[in-house]
Amino acid sequence: MAIANWAEKNQPWLRPRLFKYSVLFSYIQVKAGLKEIDIWADRTMRKVLDLIQSPDEELVKSIMSYVVESELWPKRRERPVSLLKEFHNRGAEIILVSAAYEPAVLEFAKKIGNERITALGTKIFFTEKGVSLDETLTTREKKLEKVKNIIGSNTIEIALGDTFADIPLLEQARRPIAVFPDRRLRKTAEIKNWQILE
Repeated sequence: MAIANWAEKNQPWLRPRLFKYSVLFSYIQVKAGLKEIDIWADRTMRKVLDLIQSPDEELVKSIMSYVVESELWPKRRERPVSLLKEFHNRGAEIILVSAAYEPAVLEFAKKIGNERITALGTKIFFTEKGVSLDETLTTREKKLEKVKNIIGSNTIEIALGDTFADIPLLEQARRPIAVFPDRRLRKTAEIKNWQILE
């Protein structure tokens, strides 16, 4: 929604407010179980990119910085972020992996540290028509796959996750931590006796 908010301020002729209402309505359908969240998220993330007119790398970077500063960072959960910073200060290699647009994940990662931190998200690319989303969202098994591509056969020492989409990654960690988990992740964490951080 932060990109739609940016468009509302900078490109109001596109009527992003109507887009925001349609997203809200469709999200209500997701919460009611009428739509699959993965399909909804994929479609929504693709459509919102259409609000960016005449995009180039500099503009997209500026928008993603706005997304982090106006939405992602202010809405962060302080305890898990503090825990990540603590691990980082102890010398740990941190990998942030998210379904969010990768440029936004990169900007978020800078808030935690500038060294020994890798940011992975859903890649975007430029086309003749504008900016587009990579083939699939970085979620579920895709998250684990991307992390494994970096660490190889090494063990994931600690993994933090907040939704059911993080379960495959958490299952591979020596110390899985569910942070402010959604209903499905909480149920799994309780069954598997994972740490729950709230």
